[in-house]
Amino acid sequence: MNDSMGAFAPALDVANAVLYEGYLLYPYTASAGKNRIRWQFGVVVPREYAARGNGEACEQQTEILFERVAGEQNGRSSGVQAVLRFLQVESRALEGWFDGAFVPVPSLRVGGTTYLTFDEAVEREVHVALRLDAGAALLPIAIEGGRDVEELHDDVGEIRGRIVRRRWPLKGKLEIAFEPTTLSNGLLKLRVSVANESEVVEGERSSALRTALVSTHVLLAAQGGTFLSALDPPDEARAATDALSNHHVWPVLIAAAGSDAQRSALALASPIILYDFPAVAARTTDQHDGTEIDELLTLSVLALSDAEREEARATDPRARAIVERAESLDAQALARVHAGTLYRLDGTETEFDPFAALDAPALDCVIVGGVAVRKGSSVRLHPKRRADVWDTFLAEKIATVRAIHQDLEDEFYVAVTVDDDPASDLHDWYGRSLFFYPDEVEPLE
Repeated sequence: MNDSMGAFAPALDVANAVLYEGYLLYPYTASAGKNRIRWQFGVVVPREYAARGNGEACEQQTEILFERVAGEQNGRSSGVQAVLRFLQVESRALEGWFDGAFVPVPSLRVGGTTYLTFDEAVEREVHVALRLDAGAALLPIAIEGGRDVEELHDDVGEIRGRIVRRRWPLKGKLEIAFEPTTLSNGLLKLRVSVANESEVVEGERSSALRTALVSTHVLLAAQGGTFLSALDPPDEARAATDALSNHHVWPVLIAAAGSDAQRSALALASPIILYDFPAVAARTTDQHDGTEIDELLTLSVLALSDAEREEARATDPRARAIVERAESLDAQALARVHAGTLYRLDGTETEFDPFAALDAPALDCVIVGGVAVRKGSSVRLHPKRRADVWDTFLAEKIATVRAIHQDLEDEFYVAVTVDDDPASDLHDWYGRSLFFYPDEVEPLE
């Protein structure tokens, strides 16, 4: 790990999952339909390209509230470290050696290994630190282009072809600034904006993406202060939070020493929907995909034909690693992926079956505001947790209760279907419900 990233260590698992979300979609073969339309998250295209009215963004902006701790009011030891992270697209072209010349080819097999013409990506970072008394900083983004050539030789050393990797130069700017708020308790607003001023590579969208910033996100580490949640701020900061302006990213808190439910010294400006304090679940293997289930990915890979696995190996070094890890798992390792044996958080095994308790009879009702809410009750929805964007769409909707549930931690949930959803009857038929805490529903009977 880069020494300059030490402050961000608790956030890197989540940030890396964001960085590679959508990089490759299984079954990880270049010919798969999903992998022909890549780079969907956190794409910041050149300004000139965005001006053509294609719906792509050339900027990102995040705003979050910064709260100074006692004794740090002068700003000399308070501030923020920020790191802009993104992928730079790199083309990988195959050329075969025929009759004394290199000729472009879609694929090439040399020494038992297949290679494909495909696009890869290179990780990039831009670091900046800002003290409170400095106010603002502007940092240029300047990533050089380049061309690398890797020759391919057969088992006897004869040249059979080469891989030509090419990168186009990127340029833009990263701005970061502290601004005062109208609150009297010393809260400040931190704004971080990213803009792409690169030249456009003409052609289809895939060509334009060669000078885009891909999977763009920003990690923030507070010094002498903490960030306030933009999803669930303290009551006294709610109005200031509502006035924040975030474009194409959203700041979420990352767990760090001293964090509470509404504050943390670490934050991630994410281009995909996340909640505060996201975490990557423990995995038995590194599948380069912290947002999916290892078992599903492993079984999907093992279900591929020999030809598909060969293509996956040739698609990308990360795809090759996924295939080879899946093939190397023995019966015991597969059992762990499948959770055939339950594991405690400390890694020790247990034979305890937590699902045995689910054989208890279903609950009849839950009391909300002195009213018994049970199956068939009509309720109005008031989502409070903001688990995802759907909560915004469901606010004030009328719904019908389908069941009352209680989990292993004795939390109660109200399972509902929305009345004006044309498919509500179908949802009820095959048991698909939306779940809310009791304090998020208002009885209407």
